[in-house]
Amino acid sequence: MTVNVHEGPHGYTPLLFLGTKEGREEFASFRASWEKERGKLTLIDDLLREENAEYGLLLDPTFLARGEKPPFPFDASLDGTWVVYPWRSVAVHVLPEEAFKALRLSRNKDLITAEEGRLLASKTIAIAGLNVGNPAAICLAQEGIGNKFRMADNDTLALSNLNRFRAGLPDLGENKAVLSARQAYEIDPFLAIEVWPDGIAKDNLERFITDADIVVEEMDNLPLKILLREEARKKKKPVVMVTGNGHDIILDIERFDTTPDLPLLSGKLTKDVIDAVAKKLPFEEKIALARDFMGREYLSDRLNDSFDKVGKTLIGIPQLAEASFLRGAVLAHAIRDILLGVPVESGRYAFGLSQLYTVRS
Repeated sequence: MTVNVHEGPHGYTPLLFLGTKEGREEFASFRASWEKERGKLTLIDDLLREENAEYGLLLDPTFLARGEKPPFPFDASLDGTWVVYPWRSVAVHVLPEEAFKALRLSRNKDLITAEEGRLLASKTIAIAGLNVGNPAAICLAQEGIGNKFRMADNDTLALSNLNRFRAGLPDLGENKAVLSARQAYEIDPFLAIEVWPDGIAKDNLERFITDADIVVEEMDNLPLKILLREEARKKKKPVVMVTGNGHDIILDIERFDTTPDLPLLSGKLTKDVIDAVAKKLPFEEKIALARDFMGREYLSDRLNDSFDKVGKTLIGIPQLAEASFLRGAVLAHAIRDILLGVPVESGRYAFGLSQLYTVRS
């Protein structure tokens, strides 16, 4: 049986052909049709034998201590799932879903217990803004945090993004949510990802977060930041966000799930800020508002000074790859703890690489 056969309007969904007689026949038919219409479909089949052996070791780790080779649990040629990535013109032969996930996440043990892993894999995560949200989405997918994702962004990848966005020149011009979904699916083809390439708006916010267990907000649009939080507060959904400080980060956690009357963004989104947004401020005042929104007291001197240069000697607020990857890791860590019920309080947390050399052992 074939599942996930819809490629999506932007080509971000893989095609899965299960290891059944019907699935193998469908894959053979699909491959013949593909190569007739589109050219060669590259097959990656030679690693499945190694994965099969490693899965056998996972089932009985004592073979490792004895220096023996475990038996193969599967007849790989019959049981393996073919995963086709249309955007790469590649088909990869992988273990069946249960074995695939167990082996792929095997190095999580015992940092994430089996019970915790099952709980995390049942969650739905909504990510609004896949620039900063991209490293978070990838880290979540790698750790097995969440099985269903909703990714929204209407922006496309530009050359100036490549100092921090995990992509390359062939990806320029592609939607950032589409790229993030592709990257996550290339880690785990059994995920369920909804891509919203037009982003979110006032009229679809409710649908975006209704069944989500947690919301990641990383948009540039301040009015939408406010509307999303108001909707999350109504639906009692926790919201997390990180912003950058060159090489440091600011983490905001809003536990609307436990404290629905919490002020928006720890009180940073005051009535004055909301009124200022509604006034359609001049460019310079918008930039100053963005700096105040992030918090001058949290920003390095260089970053604080750079805000005054945007539109003069700078074309945007400076950001670095090291902070981008750190933001992704911090978001994933906070999301995991919240979903597992670890006591995580609402508030703003600031830390980063500038503290790296402050403590020596």
